[in-house]
Amino acid sequence: MNIPLMDLKTPFRKIERKLMPKLREILSEQKLTLGRYCAELEQGIARLSGVPHAVSCSSGTDALILALMALGIKAGDEVITTPYTFFATASSIALVGATPVFVDVRKEDLNIDPDLIERAITPKTRAVTVVHLFGKMCEMERINSVAKKHGLAVIEDMAQSIGAQRNGTPSGAFGDIATLSFYPTKNLGGIGEGGMVLTRRADLGERARKLRAHGVDGPYHHEMIGLNARLDEIRACGLVEKLPFLGEWNRQRIANGVYYNRKLTGLPIILPTTHGTGDHVFHLYVVRLERRDALKAHLQEKGIASGLYYPLPLHLQPCFAYLGYKQGDCKVAEEASRTSLAIPVFPELKKAEKEYIVKSVREFFH
Repeated sequence: MNIPLMDLKTPFRKIERKLMPKLREILSEQKLTLGRYCAELEQGIARLSGVPHAVSCSSGTDALILALMALGIKAGDEVITTPYTFFATASSIALVGATPVFVDVRKEDLNIDPDLIERAITPKTRAVTVVHLFGKMCEMERINSVAKKHGLAVIEDMAQSIGAQRNGTPSGAFGDIATLSFYPTKNLGGIGEGGMVLTRRADLGERARKLRAHGVDGPYHHEMIGLNARLDEIRACGLVEKLPFLGEWNRQRIANGVYYNRKLTGLPIILPTTHGTGDHVFHLYVVRLERRDALKAHLQEKGIASGLYYPLPLHLQPCFAYLGYKQGDCKVAEEASRTSLAIPVFPELKKAEKEYIVKSVREFFH
């Protein structure tokens, strides 16, 4: 077999027939930016996430920057976050002039450790950015409790967890502000880059909406210094067409993840944790083992693609050397970077493909 880590072509084929005439209409009318499809996308994602304010933008990275700017995070401020995540979670903090403060993740789920957040708070701390890693939601009740106690804002980086819920509350509805990525490989992946800022607070929603378009408050009247971070209608239209399928796709991801957890139990590997309540939507299915590289090579020989997420934690990245972190400062994140391997979990996996993947993984150990 030849099984990719992700399948982007099949989901596109589901929307292609309806999408193409709409793209021609957009191009014909030349209404290219912040039009009806951006508005429709914002309304749909707001409903899904249980928040009243949704602001589409050009990428998940810009969404993080806009969220920080809307909160007034600036030079001299500190933002606590995880070192085991995609680069933009921390680079956005540095790009607004603030200092990322890394605290380790939990062995259980590789999400930020709530016990360590409070210990990292200083008089300069202004916010905490959490990441629902690989689609598994953080322990938001405890994180919110710590943040409230110390007067900190909470930013949810939900780039990998759209559609997940914890105790009935959707991903994105816990913090002061949340950010989404519509990068093509995400659970709701676009036909190009894209992002969104979500919030329950009207003041933050209004600020983010202005900041994404150079801080304008009326034509050529700039209330604040913002970005050029608008989403175009072509990409928004693609997402509008895909959104109705998200629930089905997430349910299939969850089913695939539960299948793996059942079939791979008993092997000397750490499997993802899920409570079966929709708290994990399996953007990625990541196992952990000491012989990670050998398993990756074995799967490659069998025609099965796999991925490394993430091979070097952020506190050890060369660009963050100025922060002074060293090997051993975030031991769980460092171990995860050495041992984590993602295997295919995309919704379109066939039964025979899943059986073949399980058989190939088990063969490696026997």
